Amino acid sequence: MKPPGSADPSELPTRRSSRAPAAGAVLAPHAGESLVRLAETAAGVMRRTQFFVWSQGALSALLPHQALCCAAYSRPQRDLAFTAFHSVVLSPLALAPLSDAHSPLMQACAAAWVLGGGRALQLSASHQPLPAQEQLVRLNRELRGVQLLVHGVARPQRPAEIESLFVFLQADSAEHALEERLLHAELAVPYLHTTWRRVVAAESLLAVPGLPQATPVGDERGRAGAAAAGLALTERELEILRWAREGMSNLQIGEQLDISALTVKNHIQKILRKLGASNRAQAVAVAMAQGLL
Repeated sequence: MKPPGSADPSELPTRRSSRAPAAGAVLAPHAGESLVRLAETAAGVMRRTQFFVWSQGALSALLPHQALCCAAYSRPQRDLAFTAFHSVVLSPLALAPLSDAHSPLMQACAAAWVLGGGRALQLSASHQPLPAQEQLVRLNRELRGVQLLVHGVARPQRPAEIESLFVFLQADSAEHALEERLLHAELAVPYLHTTWRRVVAAESLLAVPGLPQATPVGDERGRAGAAAAGLALTERELEILRWAREGMSNLQIGEQLDISALTVKNHIQKILRKLGASNRAQAVAVAMAQGLL
């Protein structure tokens, strides 16, 4: 994908460190462990539900984020195809630009990344072209301020032909220093690129009519785990998890079930413990991966 003509790279100031991460830069011990975990678990990711769990665990430990836009070049469409994952509840209007290759926001990210020489960079949300800023207004309100970290992979010797692009959205109050986040992105994106392309390819194969579908390694263990988890989760907990999948808050779920928001919160906490999840979005992903929903 070449940067769309409607987004002028000269109008896309970026906020990044004064230099690219040094080649000999040393990772902090916890970051090194997270990178090893990321690499070790990437090979088992074949489906979107697995990708979401992986991104919320191993990837988020290295690059904390509230939303992640993943794009892979689609040769039939001759364009990037975007998919958005998020660990917080976002409205449909806020999500729409994140999964649209032609939205001003995603076009601005792609153009800025190419202009930056194909290196990890962080864009200041307040210094984007007006159409992109307009789309960021709702995201800023719902995420309470947001920064965009962009990195991807282009064809060798053809930096304008993007093969994959990833946009991390995180609140302005990011704990990690910019230089550190850029370094983490440079190290993580090769695994992210390979894993996301595998997921996209697997979905394309499953969509071909009449094509025999191989059983992924670990499915038997997954079914056994689903059965065990199914016995562990009560019917009320499954009901609450289904509403959580729809993006409802504790108060909204309570109104649906005629119980208090505090009771819903207590159920959610039990669900997280039973599924080994750190947040409700990850719990939904784990439950979907195990066939509980």
